This record gives sequence, C-alpha cells and structure tokens, in this order.
Amino acid sequence: MKVLILGIDGYLGWPLALRLAKRGHEVIGIDNLYTRNAVKEVGSDSAFPLPDPEEMVSFAKKILDVDITFYKADVKDFYKLHEIIQRHKPDAIVHFAEQRSAPYSMIDVDHANYT
Repeated sequence: MKVLILGIDGYLGWPLALRLAKRGHEVIGIDNLYTRNAVKEVGSDSAFPLPDPEEMVSFAKKILDVDITFYKADVKDFYKLHEIIQRHKPDAIVHFAEQRSAPYSMIDVDHANYT
C-alpha cells in the first residue's frame, strides 16, 4: 500500500513512517519543518539533537533498509500538495500536519491564527 504522511517530521509521523516502511509499504512524507522552526523562534532547543529529515531518510535506508520519500512542502500549498498526490497516487493519507501547541498559540494573534 502507498501511504502519504502529512507531518512526517513529527513525533507521530516519523515512527509511523518507519513502521509502515518496515512492513513493506511505500511511504511518502510531506513536512514544512514548522515545529523545528517554531522551537528555534522561541529560543528553545529540542530535548535531543534531531538530524535533518534528509539524514533521517538516509539513516532509515542504512539501518532498516527501507525507502521513504520526503518532500519539504507546506500542505497549505494546494498546488504542491496536488502535484505530490498526483505523482504518487497514495492509497491512504495520514494527516499529522498541525501546530499542536496551546502555549505557542498564546504568543500573539498571528500565532493563534496559525494554530
């Protein structure tokens, strides 16, 4: 089965991608890396260093012998999302592409609207 994961760079998206790929499914992922950038924006760091998504895909190939296709894109970009869906024609789409932090939404009106 072909599975498109929106928000593949998150704490749910990446483990799901690995599990599905290891079970033989074709995995395609999209992420705009928003969470990584938001963490930097508020002057914080991740609890542990995260490799770039391209490195994570490379590690998955090297360590688990699985192929995962990654696109740095924003799902709000209808044309890019449509292009990726048309190119890969996934059987399923998993939607994890969201900003899920209540405290982040309280910074100001722009952050609230994004949430």
